[in-house]
Amino acid sequence: MYPTSTYNQLFNPSLPSSSGYSSIYINGGQVDNKGIEASLTLNQPLGPVKWNSTFTYTLNRNKIKKLLKPTTLSGGEVVSQDMMDLGGLEIVKSRLVEGGSIGDLYVTALRTDHHGYIDVDYVNNTVAIDDKAGERKDGWIYAGNSQAKYMMGWRNSFSWKGLTLSCLINARIGGVVVSQTQALMDAYGVSKATATARDLGYVLIDGHEVPAVQKYYSTVGSGVGSMYVYSATNVRLAELSLGYDVPVQKIIPWIQSMNVAFTGRNLLMFYCKAPYDPELTASTGTHFSGMDYFMLPSLRNLGFSVKLNF
Repeated sequence: MYPTSTYNQLFNPSLPSSSGYSSIYINGGQVDNKGIEASLTLNQPLGPVKWNSTFTYTLNRNKIKKLLKPTTLSGGEVVSQDMMDLGGLEIVKSRLVEGGSIGDLYVTALRTDHHGYIDVDYVNNTVAIDDKAGERKDGWIYAGNSQAKYMMGWRNSFSWKGLTLSCLINARIGGVVVSQTQALMDAYGVSKATATARDLGYVLIDGHEVPAVQKYYSTVGSGVGSMYVYSATNVRLAELSLGYDVPVQKIIPWIQSMNVAFTGRNLLMFYCKAPYDPELTASTGTHFSGMDYFMLPSLRNLGFSVKLNF
């Protein structure tokens, strides 16, 4: 179990044009982390078979305690920053606010009425993006955090007369992701959802049949991130291997041991509700976790290895 605190992150707040500068770099802020890392191993013979089983569990929570508090510069200007927008796409962005967490995702949304139902213009059969949505009235609402609530791994290994069979199952529980790939496929009418709607002749909005399929998906797919938020929970067969200790020393005495193995990684997804692999990221940048933008599919890896000990 661990608690950690990180201080003095780098901020770059804007300055008024009268100062002669556009911005300034200042250290400030505080982010707290706390978590658990646990592992349990069992070694149990099953008759002539040696069985080794290891279960791992990890959990981490982070909270943004402070951003940039009001700071008076040498010229008399006062700068502060209680929100920071980091990396993002057209319909989703990573935003830091005091009291929130690193990994918080904010998305655009449709305009709704005072009851929370989507506001539909039944004369023109259209919906509209709400550019005043969210607590800050800037058009962005909180969708969730891209980080997992907790992660688990379960590895089992069976050995018998030089043969070893090993498998690893990984589970990521919790978190959300946003797919702009799915959004744009809807906007251009090339997704399964739009094909189904065209066959029906309508879109179901809050229990009402709206016949303008193209208008709806053109609006939603081009700029409404709240319609494309998915659970990041997934369970997969992360690794499977079969190895054999070849009795090579009987033939070549100067070789201590020889092991040959076939190994496969990322072989099978047992459970995944998102339309893509939630473990992938749209960019090598730091703050693009949980965002999908026409990424390559995740790869399945198959390999063969030979290990010699002299």
